[in-house]
Amino acid sequence: MPTAHCVSTRTGIIRSVDAAFCDMVRRPGSDLVGRSYQAITVAGDIPKSQQMLEGLVDGAVPTKLRKRYHRPDGSVIEADLLVSRFDDAGHLVSTLFWQEPSLLAVSPRHMWKAAIQMRHLYSCRMAELGQDLFGDYVGAILIQIYLSEAEGRSLTIADIAGALEMNPGMVLRWLKALRQHGLAQSDTQRPDAVQLTHHGLVKVERLLTATLTPITG
Repeated sequence: MPTAHCVSTRTGIIRSVDAAFCDMVRRPGSDLVGRSYQAITVAGDIPKSQQMLEGLVDGAVPTKLRKRYHRPDGSVIEADLLVSRFDDAGHLVSTLFWQEPSLLAVSPRHMWKAAIQMRHLYSCRMAELGQDLFGDYVGAILIQIYLSEAEGRSLTIADIAGALEMNPGMVLRWLKALRQHGLAQSDTQRPDAVQLTHHGLVKVERLLTATLTPITG
C-alpha cells in the first residue's frame, strides 16, 4: 500500500508534500503548496477534517482520519490519514495510506506478466527497427528495473546495457535523467545497482495497469 506525507499549518494550509502525495492526488507540488486542504478535499469530508484540526492539542497522540480527495480528472481517491503536531510552530504532519481503485483487481502476478510482455515488445521493436529508430529507452530501462525488483534481482548499469544492447555511457545518461525526475535511484545496498523510487514504481505500475485495462467506447 503506497504511503505519502504532507506538512500543513494548524489552519490547514499546505506547506510541503512529497512525490507520493503528488501521485495520490495527481497534481504537481506547485499546485498544492500554499493552498488549503479544503481545495482538494471532497466537500462532505471537510467538516470532520475541520473538527480533527480543532481537536489537535500539544502532546496529543496522532489522530486517525479517513477522507476523500478530488483529482483533476474528476475521480476521487480515499485515504487513511495519521495526523500529529511536530514543532513549536504548530505545523502538522500527515502520513497517508491509500489503494488505487484500478489496482485492486490487478495482482502482482498480472503486473509481472504485463511487464514481461512489454519487455518482449521492446525487444521486438529494437530487432525489427534497429537502435536508430527505437525511441523509448526510458520505458525499456524502467521495465528492466521493475522486473529485476519483482524477481528479487539486483540490476547494474552493465546489466541494463547488456540486456538492451546499449552503450553503458548512454545508459548512464538516461539513468541521470530518470534520477532527476525522481523515478530511479541507486540501490542502498549496492551503489553500482539501480532501483525504482516509490514515485517511479507508481508510474510504471500505472502504465502496466493501462495495458491490462480493456478499452471501452
